[in-house]
Amino acid sequence: MMPGFKHLRTRILVFVLGLLSAVLGSFYFAVNTANVSNARAHIEEALELTVGALQRSLEDREQNLFQNVRLLSGDYAFKTAFATSEHQTILSALDNHRVRVGADVMLLVSFDDEIIADTLHPELDGEDFQFPELTLAAEGSDYGEASMIGFIDGVPYQLVVVPLFTPDPSAWIVIGFVIDDAFARGLQERTRTQVSILYQAPEAANWTLFTSTLEGASQALLEQSINRGLPPADKSISMRFGHEEFVSLVTRIGNGASRPMVAVLQRSLRSALEPYLRLRRLLALIVAAGLLLSIAGVYLIARSITRPVDVLAEGAERIEQGDYSTPVVVRQRDELGGLAGSFNSMMKGLEERRRVRSLLGKVVSPAIAEELLSRKIELGGEERQVTVLFSDVRGFTSLCEGAPPGTILNLLNRYLTRMTAVIEAHGGVVDKYIGDAIMALFGAPLQMDDEAGSAVLTAMDMCGAAAELNAELAAEGSPPLHIGIGVNTGQVVAGNMGSETRLNYTVIGDAVNIASRVEGLTKRYGVEIIVTGATRDQCRGIVFRELDRVRVKGKLEPVTLHEPLGREGELDAEALARLELHQRAIADYLAGAFDAAAQAFGELNNQRPEAIHAVYMERIERFRADPPGNDWDGVFLYNEK
Repeated sequence: MMPGFKHLRTRILVFVLGLLSAVLGSFYFAVNTANVSNARAHIEEALELTVGALQRSLEDREQNLFQNVRLLSGDYAFKTAFATSEHQTILSALDNHRVRVGADVMLLVSFDDEIIADTLHPELDGEDFQFPELTLAAEGSDYGEASMIGFIDGVPYQLVVVPLFTPDPSAWIVIGFVIDDAFARGLQERTRTQVSILYQAPEAANWTLFTSTLEGASQALLEQSINRGLPPADKSISMRFGHEEFVSLVTRIGNGASRPMVAVLQRSLRSALEPYLRLRRLLALIVAAGLLLSIAGVYLIARSITRPVDVLAEGAERIEQGDYSTPVVVRQRDELGGLAGSFNSMMKGLEERRRVRSLLGKVVSPAIAEELLSRKIELGGEERQVTVLFSDVRGFTSLCEGAPPGTILNLLNRYLTRMTAVIEAHGGVVDKYIGDAIMALFGAPLQMDDEAGSAVLTAMDMCGAAAELNAELAAEGSPPLHIGIGVNTGQVVAGNMGSETRLNYTVIGDAVNIASRVEGLTKRYGVEIIVTGATRDQCRGIVFRELDRVRVKGKLEPVTLHEPLGREGELDAEALARLELHQRAIADYLAGAFDAAAQAFGELNNQRPEAIHAVYMERIERFRADPPGNDWDGVFLYNEK
């Protein structure tokens, strides 16, 4: 026997690895080749189906536009407004109908192709209609109707035109939907296909991407690829953006559009290969067969070492029963003797780990403790969607003035214990305590089916728990605690952060900052809980009322603020009526109908005064004195935290 084969470890490794490498290598190559081929075939089939879905979406939108504009063509009220020949009256009637049907633009055009009214550009009156080919096509059709895709201010709109009868044809009514990111995202949700749409400007060689469901970097790479040479239409090709390969299909859309347009439909090859996991069963059978052969070989080698193995097995049973104090004794000086020494060291490590786990579970949330102990402890994190909850006791600093430190600590511990119990009862994780403030996570480190809904229900139950604690404090002659809670959902980086010698599992990102900011806004609106629109959109079975649309300090994107009122079915008729009146007041305010909004908020305030009513009444008075400009979007800017 060769010198190296005297060691048991060498013999086992050569036999097991040699056999398994040959078997698994052959199967892996065959399975991988077949899987890639099948994945491409499935993607190509799915892309062809997506082309049909795209065309159907455009056709459905076109029929919807025709249906709605035909209603307006025969509408008596609109004919009456048209008969006044007053530009503002016609524009108002046109815009009202546009809002009712959910269209993005409506125009009234004379038979001389002059604009009578344009909801997108209210100032236009008498200017030339930029799509005379649309009305020309309608004149040549059997029913006086036509459709096209036209670019208004560089943005594509799906337009249709029908005549206005009073009772004779008097003008053209044009209505349209914008083709934007929402259209692409809707198609993506239905087909699970990445959708990008490009157009070619008149007398220009380059293609311009105007809507896409791809990530930002991939959008730029797609535009560059198309401009290097437009691929053949309706034929699948491969495109690689960085390390990601997409099977892609280019199809032309918008026949009769004012500019050439193409849709690029793509699916990630890597994502399509995910069903490969189902083939692991086959690989498991192969591994099992290889292991059986390996076990037979190992058995022949290990027959002479049965007793040391039995000793190690008995030691393992003692560990399973929780006995970490009795080491195994193997007097051999070969690899098994070394294994026994390592086994005893492992036993000591397990006992140490058990003590650490017990202590760590009291210092941090049990879920975070498990996360830290279940993987390698190192700096870094992963991006994931999380719902973040911030709560704070209002005026806690003032409450502490003059009170003994022991009394304050006892009160704080009572409060934090109640709140923590509520958070954990809903599956949340306490990330940290910041004095009297709490930061809790839903969706990290453990995934949740409905982290947004759980966080909002937690916030409502925390308010209930605070009320119970205040009742106890009142009986003790102590002042009550008033809390504010902010909840937001978004993408964060979750993981271990800090230094190499001291780590803290937490999350960071804009979603965390926004949750903290909206918690600070609770006192401005006189409410206990504020939930962002990102969280509200993911909640089921909870009734909300919209509070405001704001830009918080340090953020450009507006945030919609909502207050949870309770679970569906819990609100009585009076509460529902107040909610309806409140929502109407908000809508009037956002529409710039300040008189109507002031009347509604005044009525609400007479029924039951709230701080939010005063907030809006003050703004309305300011806008009455100094009306906002045409670009006002109803968003209020907060310049402080």
